[in-house]
Amino acid sequence: MSTPFNNWQVSGTYPSTVGGTGTTAKYFPAPSGQINTTGTAPSATNAAGQLDVPGRNIVNGRAFGIVAAGNFEVGSGGACPNVLIEVVANTGTVTSPSYTVIMTSGQITAQNLTGTFYDWFFDAEVIGSTGSGTLTGLYSAVIDGSVVRNNVVLTNNLSGLAFGPTAAQAQSSNQTTTDPVFGLLVRVTFSVSEPGNAANMYQFELY
Repeated sequence: MSTPFNNWQVSGTYPSTVGGTGTTAKYFPAPSGQINTTGTAPSATNAAGQLDVPGRNIVNGRAFGIVAAGNFEVGSGGACPNVLIEVVANTGTVTSPSYTVIMTSGQITAQNLTGTFYDWFFDAEVIGSTGSGTLTGLYSAVIDGSVVRNNVVLTNNLSGLAFGPTAAQAQSSNQTTTDPVFGLLVRVTFSVSEPGNAANMYQFELY
């Protein structure tokens, strides 16, 4: 794996966590500070602290990777729930996001309700360019030791993207560019509302 060029500063010591009751998607928050200057938690209507894919031709026409990893547990009551983990791309703005699922675990049935943690991991290699305006790629996902996605195409490709100015635009004083090109977040959905539902993210980076 190459050296990360953008990442959330999360780890086993300082994870990003979500959990509790509710059956709507829970978005992992970025650590407060340099990445998340407002301390606002992301949601369906706000992408605060998203992991930015930079413009300025930094990744224009170049393959790059996306990694997210962590674990989850389910509450101790009720029926055995399904858990859905998704990596989403925001092609809107931070305050008015437009999310597209690019990686998914599919519905995972947790087999134990006694506080057992299940590891999860996503790894993608993607490519996009200003010329094509798209993002495409392949990803794999492992949940609780089982391969649920094995080098498959992105769940949804992205379109309408500009990774940086063209050569002609770069020479023009009237150029308009978008930076970041888009943002990334990870969300978890528990099918049953339990106070003990919880998930951690220990790694989230671009490389």
